[in-house]
Amino acid sequence: MIISPATLADVEVIMSWRRERAAWLAARGEEQWSIPLPRSAVAATVQAGQTWMVWDGSDPIATITLTAYVDVDSLWKPDRDPEALWYPEDDPADALYAAKMMIPLRYAGAGLGGEMLDWAGGRAYQAGLTWLRLDAWTTNPRLHAYYRGQRFRHVRTVESRVSGACFQRAAQPYEDGRLKTEMI
Repeated sequence: MIISPATLADVEVIMSWRRERAAWLAARGEEQWSIPLPRSAVAATVQAGQTWMVWDGSDPIATITLTAYVDVDSLWKPDRDPEALWYPEDDPADALYAAKMMIPLRYAGAGLGGEMLDWAGGRAYQAGLTWLRLDAWTTNPRLHAYYRGQRFRHVRTVESRVSGACFQRAAQPYEDGRLKTEMI
């Protein structure tokens, strides 16, 4: 499998996966992703080179978005804003942040999510960062259990945010995995 930067041609695929997964979550009684994700937000992360696509031959099979610390005010504020996810003592700049990981239902269950997280942890390690971090939907305990099973540690939950369950794990090398990085 190849993982490469997404292109604007991939945005509609990502949006269709988001709709599919939102409907699947709703059918399970989960409210996660009930707030629509604007197409423009996906396009912006693609244009910024933050969104990646996993390919099995010519078939797109997954996506993940990775961001680094760029704006102190977007992650934490010195006055402990109740909306803040990461605090100064967390050293927000020492992490890579994973988000919007999606696998269409027909490819679910093959361990691809864990593989993408391992790959992302390798990207963090290569960048000299200590942590791979993510935030999860606050009311989705199944997702929290999944991340714990992927060796993430729960740091805190910011109840005032819909995606306020904060998790992290140490960055580590990604070697001999199924995903081969290809830059386009």
